[in-house]
Amino acid sequence: TPARASVAERPPPLPPVPAGLWWRTFAALADVVPLLLLSWWLAVRLAGTDEQAALAAVGAFYDQLQALSLQSQRTGSTTALWDLALHPPEATLQAYATWLGHLGTVSFCLVGGALTAQEWLGQGRTLGKRIFHLRSLDVATGEAPGFLPALLRSAWKAAFLCLPNPLFTLLGIVNAHVPLFRKDRRAWHDLWTRTQVVEDDGR
Repeated sequence: TPARASVAERPPPLPPVPAGLWWRTFAALADVVPLLLLSWWLAVRLAGTDEQAALAAVGAFYDQLQALSLQSQRTGSTTALWDLALHPPEATLQAYATWLGHLGTVSFCLVGGALTAQEWLGQGRTLGKRIFHLRSLDVATGEAPGFLPALLRSAWKAAFLCLPNPLFTLLGIVNAHVPLFRKDRRAWHDLWTRTQVVEDDGR
């Protein structure tokens, strides 16, 4: 019949368009900046005695740097300022490490958990992806990622952004530029989880 003929002649749907690097970057910033601010607020309120003392010590160190900066503007000598900045006291370094460890743990759990929940329950769409009309999908099925791929994708992003580890930072910077050299615009965490970020057609 004509109706069956028209269905048979209907062309297959076009493949999804890979998301550009800039749009992915903007979406990631929209996702993580509010979560990082919330992480700082939460870390302060969850801090124990040691973490509170460490935060106070770090704050005192920055206050001292600011005071020396103002003094150097009046006197024209920056020797004391540079000496303190380049050779901070050992106690300050220990306090900084204590606070960063606490903040990193809280941030990792919050950012990783929030992104996982959004990608898994939001059909591959986080807040940032919704704003910039992107979504994640499983390259084999074309559907939204399941819980485990969403968890692994989010844990990688959280580790890069939150954990005070130079290795994670270096790998994260390289990973962020991998899509520039691939036609499918997939980063390492996309390849590991068999997912892809594409332009959202609303389906």
